[in-house]
Amino acid sequence: LMSFGGASLLALTAMQSVPTVEPGEPMLRASRGSRALRIAPMLALLVGAGLFFSRPAEPPPSDIKLAIGKPFVQGIIALFEMKVDQIRLQQPESQWTHFAVGMYVFDLLIDIHMELLFFGAQATLGSAEINLFFRGERFGTLSSRPCPLGGGGKIRTQMAGQLVVDDVAVFKKIARAVVHEDEFTVELYAVLAVELRGTDHGCTLRKDMCQTVGTLRIPGVTFAKSVVLHGAQGFSVEMGALKLTDLPATEPAGKALISVDAKVTNPSSFELHDLDVFSIDIYTDDSWPKTERPAAESLGVKFAEVNTEADFELGRGQSDWFQVQGFLSVPEREYDLVKTADVLNHFLTSRPTPLIASIVGSSQPFFAAAATGTALRAFLPGMTDKFGGCTNIVVRAYIDLDIPVAVASLLNPLSGTTLHQYLYVALSNPFDATLYVCGLEAEVMFNGAHVGQVSLPQLTLEQAIVLPPSERGFLTPNAYPIELHATELPSLLQLLHDIAPQPAGKGVAYVDLNARIHARVGGAEPILVYKQVNVSAQLKQFSGLP
Repeated sequence: LMSFGGASLLALTAMQSVPTVEPGEPMLRASRGSRALRIAPMLALLVGAGLFFSRPAEPPPSDIKLAIGKPFVQGIIALFEMKVDQIRLQQPESQWTHFAVGMYVFDLLIDIHMELLFFGAQATLGSAEINLFFRGERFGTLSSRPCPLGGGGKIRTQMAGQLVVDDVAVFKKIARAVVHEDEFTVELYAVLAVELRGTDHGCTLRKDMCQTVGTLRIPGVTFAKSVVLHGAQGFSVEMGALKLTDLPATEPAGKALISVDAKVTNPSSFELHDLDVFSIDIYTDDSWPKTERPAAESLGVKFAEVNTEADFELGRGQSDWFQVQGFLSVPEREYDLVKTADVLNHFLTSRPTPLIASIVGSSQPFFAAAATGTALRAFLPGMTDKFGGCTNIVVRAYIDLDIPVAVASLLNPLSGTTLHQYLYVALSNPFDATLYVCGLEAEVMFNGAHVGQVSLPQLTLEQAIVLPPSERGFLTPNAYPIELHATELPSLLQLLHDIAPQPAGKGVAYVDLNARIHARVGGAEPILVYKQVNVSAQLKQFSGLP
């Protein structure tokens, strides 16, 4: 730096005391008093520099260089608070050389704003290797490109660079914070250069902010910042209705394609591009209804394996609906089949089902390292729009019965309290995939009272009743036994009265069935246990059936 009148401004500013921060050391926000003490000598320097430049030019202006010393610049850099508006992650041109040696790399573009003292010149942070720390542990390096700072004051700018992760264990911790936490802090540390340019070297600021000429590169400036970032708070996953679609198979009701629409809300600081394909396992929630345990520690039975679409990405805010597809994946253990049946039972009775989506991998190594093992809670909504909201498998029953004989038998104390009859059943398939019905047991309820029992025998897959996708009202070709019990005689007599043909009765009655249906769908064999509501019952001989 040039001397003026035998005295160097660099020597003057060198007397200032500027605090420094060691790598990994927590950075605390200065109090108002301490900040004022740190700013005071710099302001004095600015006043002195202004008075100097207001004097007649000696030597001529063409020879005047930027009269700002390293301590002054270090003070400005140390004082300002950097706030991150958004971080955009996107795939670099090449990442496989890093991946081959166990490191992960991705491009970052960081939108930031800050308020600095005025430099009196146009300033730029030079490119640097910025060390990144999370809660005292280093996890990688940001190879940053030059970052313009303007002439000071309130500015918005961008810091671009390439993030290289070399400690995956710590990186996973920060990834969990991104997904689950409200906010967290990341520390940045580097020793870099600050470049200053005057009016004759491209300073484009207004005159009062750019009164100097020449250029100056000040190396060895400590850059140490703590930045607060926002997390996604679990992404608030919202799921759409479950859909099953048949696929070509060599076995009855083989694997079916499962698809679910989903959308998420991303309140974090991160805009995630080039996520590509994520592989996700969907589990039942083993801790429901108590959710004190983290989702990753509450995985129940694996219900399905799905993948996101190619070129998947997540912006900030609420996403559009996107689709995940895969297969039902249920171990052939009784416990797992029962838990899977619970999911389908909730679905068929229009109740939401608590599930956990656990990420098992990604086609992008960077995101695979970050996200594998991450678990998110969500609710699968119940089926509501199929067949006008009716999700019954059993929809109608046609009883082969002579009403006068049945009533006389029930009123005869010598005849017993049970009627053994036969019925035909009309079945529907609420799924979009083929449903095999291999057995049925059901308690018959009328006006809240037990009035009978229906039992279809256990059938092999070769004998099973096959219901095509979305079939409505398939009539069984064979009759099945029904027992009518007189334990609640008034209710049973009322049922027989209602199903009697008009004008003696109504011609139809509506019963509920507490049913256990042995089924096969999508390659799984759940036992569907749910109430079939408002099943119509009428006499076969008056129904028009042959």
